[in-house]
Amino acid sequence: MINNLFLSLAIMVSTVSTAIPILADDLNVLFIAVDDLRPELRCYGTEGLSTPNFDQLANSGVRFDRAYCQQAVCGASRLSIMGGLYPTKTREQTFHIQAWRKRHPDLLTMNQHFKNNGFRTIGMGKIFHGTGGPDVDPKNWDQWIRIPGRVYADPTSFKMSREYNKEDKNSKRGPATECLDVADDQYSDGRRTAKAVEVIGRLANSKKRFFLAVGFTKPHLPFVAPKKYWDLYDRSRFSMPENTKIPPGYPVYAANQKASELRAYSDIQDRLPTEFPQELNRKLLHGYAACTSYTDACLGQILTALKQSGLAENTIVVLWGDHGWKLGDHSSWAKHTNFECDTRVPLLIRVPGQSAGKSTDSLIELIDLYPTLCQLTGITIPKHCQGQSFAKLFDDTTLPHRTSAYSSYPGRKLPVSKIKNAKMKSDFRKEIGHSIRFGDYRYTEWRPFPADPATVAVLTDLNSDPGEVTNVIDEEIHADALKRARSLLEQRVLDAIGTH
Repeated sequence: MINNLFLSLAIMVSTVSTAIPILADDLNVLFIAVDDLRPELRCYGTEGLSTPNFDQLANSGVRFDRAYCQQAVCGASRLSIMGGLYPTKTREQTFHIQAWRKRHPDLLTMNQHFKNNGFRTIGMGKIFHGTGGPDVDPKNWDQWIRIPGRVYADPTSFKMSREYNKEDKNSKRGPATECLDVADDQYSDGRRTAKAVEVIGRLANSKKRFFLAVGFTKPHLPFVAPKKYWDLYDRSRFSMPENTKIPPGYPVYAANQKASELRAYSDIQDRLPTEFPQELNRKLLHGYAACTSYTDACLGQILTALKQSGLAENTIVVLWGDHGWKLGDHSSWAKHTNFECDTRVPLLIRVPGQSAGKSTDSLIELIDLYPTLCQLTGITIPKHCQGQSFAKLFDDTTLPHRTSAYSSYPGRKLPVSKIKNAKMKSDFRKEIGHSIRFGDYRYTEWRPFPADPATVAVLTDLNSDPGEVTNVIDEEIHADALKRARSLLEQRVLDAIGTH
């Protein structure tokens, strides 16, 4: 760990009149989560998208170009980030992850650790899965703020969403999109933003360090945002991606081709993504862009409040997406796979006085956030954390961090009776897809158990095929990469499940 003396010399606030060193012991943390946001931002090279506040944060901090989640689904990813353990270690691998605290009563969460180290910890929105209840770890925050709000502004759509029952095939969640001429605070993220601004104002008058977590729910489905954000875009200019296929040999059951999450909405009418008319495709793309711009506006209000309060000078700002998202990629929508577009995430971090406007290609995992923030703020890194601090990158963004980034995703159910060396013959186990990004490649294996041979393996050269629709596993020119992939993945799986 970098000691506090070194860090206090390294982290400086750059001002015109003075250059006052900011001690690690003086730094606060503003921790912002965005739901279902892939790196579809102007600062990541997406032309035509209106994201001035995301871009401003990138210009004042460090943009991480190769950051990856540990599982491309909300609950598993978020608990991994906040708990510091891989989903393959905890076996918390679903999207809701209910009652996880009962199964892991001694898990030292990030918020709990910062609270134990003297920070005032305040949370709101979607940090863990959900925005309230026992699964947001409420006992281990100084304050958890639940802001009431509606999914839809249209009463009819809202009523339908409240009556939704996922066990009833005839029950629908409401429409996948909504465009109404309403104020920002008619949706939850707008109300959450107003509360965050209020909290920042109060924190400015406190001498105690803080860890403030704010979780936005957009651009998660449904794509609902005030009309003014829809009006930023011309729908006719949206088009579907070209990578409509999956790599040869890629198991269909692991490709999420049915896009069940999207098809639960009333206006999709159970059609498969390959059956969507172009009008619907453009509407969905438009909706995702509108929601991203809505979130951008909310972010801007919070960053402005932080600056006006004077807290920006000694507050680390972290903005992360919990996983990527398919926007028609591989002829599907949503997440739920090990594809590059599902596992790669946006990550923007501003440390006062450090590396403003820089970017890094170093491989980062979201599980690394926990130890990194501990190191940057001068508190101990808990021994249980499986992540690795990348604090050194704020001094030199060209330094390497990881040789590979590991993600996993549960695939099909397999009867244990058909699994080698299984003892519980009546049980079922999920086949797990283990995947790494290394160099120019993504390599994925599906295994019944970590120690068993792979049932399927896919290697893609993303340099020549960024859309990930090819499998070069049998091509001699990639033989060395395949050998390295197998060795790296074997080690990553063993490390993730905690056998070492």
